[in-house]
Amino acid sequence: MAKFRIADVNDFLSLTGGGVRRYHLEKLRFLSKRDDIEYHLLLPSDRPGVEVFGHARVHHVPALPLLSSGYRLMANPLRMRQVLRAIRPDLVEVGSPYNTPDFVRFALWGLDVPVVGFWHANFPVTDVGRVLRKTATWLGDVAERLAWAWARRTYGQMAATLAATHCMVDQLHDHGIGRVIHSPLGVDTQMFHPRHRDRALRASWGAGADDVVMAYAGRLSEEKNYRPLLAAYERLRANSAHRPILVVAGNGPGAEQVRQLADRYAEVRFLGFVEQPREMARILASVDAVASLSPYETFGLAAVEALASGAALLGSTQMSIGELLAATRSGIALDVIDADTVATAWLDLLKPGRAALLGARGHQEAQARYSWKATFSRQVQVYQEVIADALEARSAPRLVGSRIAGLLATDNEAALAARAARTERERKPRAAANRRPS
Repeated sequence: MAKFRIADVNDFLSLTGGGVRRYHLEKLRFLSKRDDIEYHLLLPSDRPGVEVFGHARVHHVPALPLLSSGYRLMANPLRMRQVLRAIRPDLVEVGSPYNTPDFVRFALWGLDVPVVGFWHANFPVTDVGRVLRKTATWLGDVAERLAWAWARRTYGQMAATLAATHCMVDQLHDHGIGRVIHSPLGVDTQMFHPRHRDRALRASWGAGADDVVMAYAGRLSEEKNYRPLLAAYERLRANSAHRPILVVAGNGPGAEQVRQLADRYAEVRFLGFVEQPREMARILASVDAVASLSPYETFGLAAVEALASGAALLGSTQMSIGELLAATRSGIALDVIDADTVATAWLDLLKPGRAALLGARGHQEAQARYSWKATFSRQVQVYQEVIADALEARSAPRLVGSRIAGLLATDNEAALAARAARTERERKPRAAANRRPS
């Protein structure tokens, strides 16, 4: 296929963000080296401008700041239309669900340009239902149903939707979004590696060779469920002889709470937002366990980076983290997450050799299962099939979906097999040994 143009549009992209930021940076790095693709990334920014990286372009699109979150909203459809029309893309990927799908549709009005979606955040559950149930359960339930209806109207009308885990593919199918392709994310397995363990860095945290360092790496927001980890730390201090070491790398609304905890205890270190991936890789290789307690993750990129770095994982049985732990047997999965359950699991990881064993297993599994090259090579294949279908549809409408059907069939078979395996596991009584693999 001749050289083609791909445009990425995503309001969830922030230069101080987490997994979505890493996804786009790695994608930019990968596609900038492909001479058969001209890649364009629309970045919500405070000023207009264009940066060139090899065969890729980053278009800074003026956008409104969302309070102090670090995120911006591209609120000007005319500006988006101007940028996309100048690019003349062959395909557009949409990564955020609110205004972006309609803005992109407006920008491409009258053009035969296919659009695919990437389901980066499970917004009907996380951003809508969970938040509004704090006011009233019925309100959250109704709002979540309306959000799924919005998803069907937007993502459901796209040529395809990419989802990073089988559990998310299942959920999208269950809510009436049919053209979903499993597209797991990846990790730089050379950068995130146990060989980057830094004894001097550990010593600066007050940790010796035999100490077990727990870490939290990610955004400090409510949906990430970081609070039980902080409460568990104080519980361990109060009710055991241990003086556990906790390292927190991230930013967000909970930063002040973490900072206060670090002021009270010398064994708590708050590093703030870590911008450079290599520095984050050094940190993850130097800890022994990482807590990823959110039940809403659509992939859990930070968790996979932790596994690649040789850290054991403490997480939820729900959504992607549960899927990851079941597949890799690299940590402890909790059905219920509160201060007591997290503290108990933390004590388990403090046993001599326990975290090291799970971390070594996680490293091996991450090396074997995840890579950015596989992720983006797979995506390019999807893009090519979608573009080819769009071209054929112009001359022979009966062939619409003919090429992508093969990809969808393969993914549906894998999703059905994964769902059957999960169903079988759920039939069996859950024993503690199953949640705490040896």
